Amino acid sequence: MLPLPIRDDAYRWNAALRGLLDSNKPWEAILGFAFMRSRGVGVDSYAVLFLTKALSLLRPLISPVGRIHSLVIKVGFQSSVIIQTSLLKTYSMFGDLQAACKVFDDTPHKDFVQWNALISSYQQAGQPQEAVRVACSMVKENFRPNQVTMVIVLTSCSQRRDFANGKSVHGYALKNLLGLDAFVHNALIHMYCRCGCLASARKLFEMMNCRNEVTWASMIGGYTDNNCPHEALFLFKKMECENVMPDEVTVLSVISMCTKLESLELAEQIAGYAKKNGYQETVCIANALIDMYSKCGDINKSCKIFNQMTNKNVLSWTAMIQGLALHGKGMAALTRFIQMQREGFKPDEILFLSIMNACNYAGMVPEGGQCLKSMVGEFQLMPWIEHYGIMVDLLCRTGHLQQAFDFVLGMPMKPDGAIWRTLIRACEEQENIGLARQLMELLIKIEPENSENYVMKSNLHAAIGEWDDVKHVRLDMGIREIIKKHPGWSRIER
Repeated sequence: MLPLPIRDDAYRWNAALRGLLDSNKPWEAILGFAFMRSRGVGVDSYAVLFLTKALSLLRPLISPVGRIHSLVIKVGFQSSVIIQTSLLKTYSMFGDLQAACKVFDDTPHKDFVQWNALISSYQQAGQPQEAVRVACSMVKENFRPNQVTMVIVLTSCSQRRDFANGKSVHGYALKNLLGLDAFVHNALIHMYCRCGCLASARKLFEMMNCRNEVTWASMIGGYTDNNCPHEALFLFKKMECENVMPDEVTVLSVISMCTKLESLELAEQIAGYAKKNGYQETVCIANALIDMYSKCGDINKSCKIFNQMTNKNVLSWTAMIQGLALHGKGMAALTRFIQMQREGFKPDEILFLSIMNACNYAGMVPEGGQCLKSMVGEFQLMPWIEHYGIMVDLLCRTGHLQQAFDFVLGMPMKPDGAIWRTLIRACEEQENIGLARQLMELLIKIEPENSENYVMKSNLHAAIGEWDDVKHVRLDMGIREIIKKHPGWSRIER
């Protein structure tokens, strides 16, 4: 039974609808609204607001926003900014930005809330450029953006790494707003960090009189993301000295920094801090610690943390299996893989990359092939080109060149340059120069602008004393204006 009023007046019905929403019962609120209409009770703006809120809570189960919009027009609330803003937000929640824009355009007297709602809709829908465009239109129509607008637009600039617009927003805020609150400062720091302008971000950070957890997390995360681990560690220690408790995001950033440094000493310090303050109980922190220890050289500590976890997810198993793979423990990785399935976890594509890497590093050809087969047959997953690349590398590493070549020819997708380079290197190692030449010419046709391919071709000619051909390759590079670079290792290349 719905706790609805006996007397048919709008005030009591609205109170009942609000009570249902406060109790997190959106379905009952919608039924109550329908019953209210059937009793002939007049619908006011509050009833419509409660109805749109109920719809937003049910997203994405139902999407009758258009019917509500029609009701708004029918009962004469289309000129209400509050109702129109609620409709705009609801349309946006259901992903109908075109309808949201129409609601915005049809509103005769817009206010800051509606402008911010539209800008936020574009930003949350992954269209930051449109969010910036609407903000510019807002200024042109003589609406001065407030602090909320600044945060939304700066977030959009961060998404696009749009330094030019981000800096312009900063200048506008300094000129037109009386003081910037912590939300704007944090958004500015995040934007500058995303754009790689760490000096500007740090300057703002030091200027702030009152920093919160988000401020510290943004600055430390910025240093970590921009490969400045020492600065991140220094700031984390400063944070600790100022008795500021970091959030999980900050702890994850510091663990990531330690992983990049591959310092076991730092790993011990960070792990000790996480355990002392209770962070290790969080699954995502424990997963990061497993990854950190394995990359810092202590796989036994990774196993210890993994075994102590009371709650695991697929990422936990992935981190553990990848760590074992990194240390060449192929059989141990396979054992964990089997254990994972027995405990009811279903592997995903990322985990299959980890287990296939384990087979690759350990030289286990049958097991690697079986993993690829089970991925398709048993788990109904579509292998990525990376999975095929690992299998090719495994066959090449173990001396099965012809089998690797046949495997590439039978792939359901077009091989990329990394796979061909793996085959060419295997040909050179096994002194199959004829096949190496053929594959080299094919690779040049596929990637004619990749300098690494020309370096490989030059080295191939040099290895067998064909110095005239070496000169021709270098001449060809000059004609094509290809700059010689130090070749990097791909995901499968040795």
